[in-house]
Amino acid sequence: MKINIGVEIGAQFIKAGIVDKYGRLLARDKVPTKVDGSFEQIVYDASNLILNLLEDKDYDIKSVKSIGVASPGVPDEDNSKIMKTYILGFYNAPIKDEFKKHFNVPIFVENDAHCAAISESASGAAEDLDYSLTINIGTGISGGIIIDNRLYTGQNNAGAVLGHMVIDKSGRKCSCGRTGCFETVCSAKALIEDTKEAALKNPDSQIMKICNNDLSLVTETTAYEAMTLDDQSAKEVFDRYVDNLAAALINYTNILMPEVIILCGGITELGENLLKPIREKMHREVYSREAAVPMLKCSEMGSASVLVGAGMLATYKKH
Repeated sequence: MKINIGVEIGAQFIKAGIVDKYGRLLARDKVPTKVDGSFEQIVYDASNLILNLLEDKDYDIKSVKSIGVASPGVPDEDNSKIMKTYILGFYNAPIKDEFKKHFNVPIFVENDAHCAAISESASGAAEDLDYSLTINIGTGISGGIIIDNRLYTGQNNAGAVLGHMVIDKSGRKCSCGRTGCFETVCSAKALIEDTKEAALKNPDSQIMKICNNDLSLVTETTAYEAMTLDDQSAKEVFDRYVDNLAAALINYTNILMPEVIILCGGITELGENLLKPIREKMHREVYSREAAVPMLKCSEMGSASVLVGAGMLATYKKH
């Protein structure tokens, strides 16, 4: 049986997965990322991880059709280099050529969030739909746009940078240099910071009780948990978060009108407790609400999304 390999290069771990032609993840493994090491060292470790995974699962290297590599950052026009990523310090990193030193198979390179969008489109929450938007809510905000069953990345692959639309011009300074980007108000990092600030202003709040007076234990769901215990300050944090997230999704809907918007990340543990209030705002405020409003779902691929999407790069077309 022919297989594809998906590789995810992250700030904490390098992951590799075996993906079949139907987009099913058959096996996976990971090793820590040596972020202080060279780019070549990271590729070398990823290559060894692939070989060990194949050996462990009794696959011959000759059964591998392609290797897809997902990384933070923007790929170049030929999808062979990562032009820049702040997380790993890559700059014009020739990922494709470096992997070619280890494997004589086709190598494909793509942004990690775009790979997640591919997997949701192919076999996840957007399966059998032609137009979808996937948004990953983590330390930052990223995502991918699928138009007519193809990944949209714009000129020179530099488009679909979803976390950097301004939501609050008087808000926090963003890493990109602008002020009040979507990422600064709706990332997990931003929500955790807002929750901590609310706890410090209200020492008797349920937030402090939930985290046992240790603010390092605050997560992206802490404000919601405290709100359910009638904590007004936590409710203000969560309501503001929902308002900002809804505003961003409404903006994207008015521009793109996807059939479905898919949210990924730890905050989606809340399920309908998060989706329902956002959905209500979308049905009130989307410009074309009388005609169409996209579905709103949580990811169905979970932690496998990036690996599966990377493994499918050989067959997924781009605009």
